Amino acid sequence: MVTGNITIKIIDSIDVIERRSNKAIADHMNSIVTRKKGYMHDEIIKMVKNWILEQPEIISLKQNELAAQLGLPAGSANSVVDSIISSIQYATDVLVEKFNRKLQGGVTLRFQPEHFANLMALSGGHVVLPDDGDLHWLRWLLESGHKIIVVDYHFISSPGHGRSGGGVMTAGGAWRVPPEFAGTLDDNFVTRAFSGRYTEIEELFGRVLSR
Repeated sequence: MVTGNITIKIIDSIDVIERRSNKAIADHMNSIVTRKKGYMHDEIIKMVKNWILEQPEIISLKQNELAAQLGLPAGSANSVVDSIISSIQYATDVLVEKFNRKLQGGVTLRFQPEHFANLMALSGGHVVLPDDGDLHWLRWLLESGHKIIVVDYHFISSPGHGRSGGGVMTAGGAWRVPPEFAGTLDDNFVTRAFSGRYTEIEELFGRVLSR
């Protein structure tokens, strides 16, 4: 049996090895992320739909409780919810910044434009009245907070009555979005839907990169 020592001599500097290694890693990550961007987008918009559907405001709209207070016509709540979800999904984007040789780069998820412009523009977010009144109920829900919206009237639940089939406004008092549903631009049912989702998003990235 012959034994001996093997000597390996590295002729490149550590800096050169590091640059080559980082380039190989960056090229590999860029290839994966670019190739799987579409799959990532498809998966994230499925998650977006579930997150929105979990929100108490959306649940109450579909059950016609909040819809009645906001003045939505009877039977319109489900289609309005669908349009809200579709608008949020359409606005969701996966932005890829390619990794460089310093391994700087990454993936950014964009969910909504500034001031919820897409939702504010939804035709279903309004109820236009015969006397030219315009109830921008979705704006109320997204940004009016606890502000009084209707003065000298308050809402009374009355199944089968009113435009919504769930109640009517009657003289006296005032009306505002119910406090449990009140939203502002910084804190509403959309922002709450995305809050605290880091673990789910990290798990999605893990699934994408391991496929």
